Amino acid sequence: MNGRKDVFVPVPVPGEQQVKEIIADVWMRSSRERELAWNEIENDFPLYSLSDGEESLGLDSLDAIEIATELEEAFDVVMPTELEPADLRTVSQLVTMLERLRQEQHGSA
Repeated sequence: MNGRKDVFVPVPVPGEQQVKEIIADVWMRSSRERELAWNEIENDFPLYSLSDGEESLGLDSLDAIEIATELEEAFDVVMPTELEPADLRTVSQLVTMLERLRQEQHGSA
């Protein structure tokens, strides 16, 4: 033995609050009419619209890229490049996907 101990670093568990904090942070970096706190984001409210006139939080594709990048860093996962926007429109859908990716990429922790 070389005396080195392997250190187990746990992979963070995706949680709604942390996902909402990331979304609110990205929101605040873009020029918006008003501020947004993480606790104002509803779990099942669309983050962006798929059609004109659809009610949503108002995020755009650039916001989505920033959010995906930050989620990857925060939860140590790699997002698939073939994601369907309609499948990841709400906080609940994001948390479910992050939990699945975490399990697939890191096993049970």
